[in-house]
Amino acid sequence: MSSDITVNDLTGRITKTEQIANGQCGEVWKGTYTVGGREEFVAVKAMRSTLFSDTVTAEKTIRRLSREMKVWSICVHPHLALFIGICYETTQGYRVPCLISPFYENGTITQYLTHNPNTVRMDLFRQIFSALAYLHGRAEAIVHGDLKPANILIDDAGNAVLADFGHSRILGISGFTTNTRTVAGTLRYMAPELMVPENDEITPRPTIESDVWAAGMTGLEILSGEIPYVEFKKDSRLITVIGNKLPNKANYPLVPSGAWTAFVKCWERDPRERPSVQRLSDYFDKHYGPDSTRPTRTRG
Repeated sequence: MSSDITVNDLTGRITKTEQIANGQCGEVWKGTYTVGGREEFVAVKAMRSTLFSDTVTAEKTIRRLSREMKVWSICVHPHLALFIGICYETTQGYRVPCLISPFYENGTITQYLTHNPNTVRMDLFRQIFSALAYLHGRAEAIVHGDLKPANILIDDAGNAVLADFGHSRILGISGFTTNTRTVAGTLRYMAPELMVPENDEITPRPTIESDVWAAGMTGLEILSGEIPYVEFKKDSRLITVIGNKLPNKANYPLVPSGAWTAFVKCWERDPRERPSVQRLSDYFDKHYGPDSTRPTRTRG
């Protein structure tokens, strides 16, 4: 992949107005973008100021932002969040890029479904599978690395878009990723091979296969309205559970049997046994798409 990708520099045209999310490393703000004499709402992803307290951490953070920007900027798909450009801020003396995307008023898929209970959940789920299949199917395949409902937004037309490329990586590009001790992903959706033994020096990298595991867990939550391993409310119990058992089907009565069978394939212990996302996407389109004769269950 070329290192000289050109992105829109919107410095001076972005105004942050309200913080809407706060993570371990980053913050997301609602803001305005002035273009052609009018203002549009945007989302601004910025890094926490504490990450710039020393030179090593600051430079590592800026490299990570640069990688995320490069991945996101080359991805164009109807069900991927749109990358608009960057704006620079000065933080602790460093010139740091913030990543700009449209502001999705409907929020995350979980928030949207709470307020729109009659939505056909399977349609949104299939849209996300199509986006993930696009990422994996590129000539330079892209691993998302943190697939979960919190990273799925809903656009103005009520369609799902996959967002947040902070853990993404491009396969086969030397030097494009950095090994760290930070676990890539979110525990409840994370493949067991990504869980790090206590004394390991290098954290396993997310892969296409770990994306497939996470896609199954994400689909389970979208279709059922219940989180994976719903019987375990605290993440502290999950590390041993995920390594030894799958979600209990009895806790997810809204999931059609055919979908459950596909999810179980996503959760094969041997990553090599998991089907491709494209194969899964084709399966769900065939059996649960608009041309299917099977009923799609909704939560109302």
